[in-house]
Amino acid sequence: MIVILMREGEKMRKNIKKIVISIIAIIIIICALAIIKNIPENKLLKDEQQKTITVSIFNKDNQNIFKADIETNKTYLIDVLEENKNLKVVTEDSQYGKYITSIMGINQDENYYWSYYVDEQYATTGVSKCEIEENKQYSFKIEKFEY
Repeated sequence: MIVILMREGEKMRKNIKKIVISIIAIIIIICALAIIKNIPENKLLKDEQQKTITVSIFNKDNQNIFKADIETNKTYLIDVLEENKNLKVVTEDSQYGKYITSIMGINQDENYYWSYYVDEQYATTGVSKCEIEENKQYSFKIEKFEY
């Protein structure tokens, strides 16, 4: 009788051990899935792709003061600009995303604002939402408000 109870006790301990290990494995899988789910799918794919773009900066006199071919694996234009310390980009957050207030020490003011162009076409999205594309030219110009 005592031997039977001992065997039953061993079986119970083994079963409890299996249950605990199973619960821990399930928790680890759920955590891993939650982390992966929170990373945008397109970011996982696009950040791995190396791209070359051209960035140009124009001053108030419309003179090109900076031009460079930049290799990056970033997805968004704002990330490329902020990563390049030579550009000294200053941004502010708005409800529409980031917008540029200064590049290379040239500040926008009540009369001027920073605009940007993609292959010489005025950009229609904010700089923080602009997905960069291979071999595109991104030009930044400080332009006068037209009232």
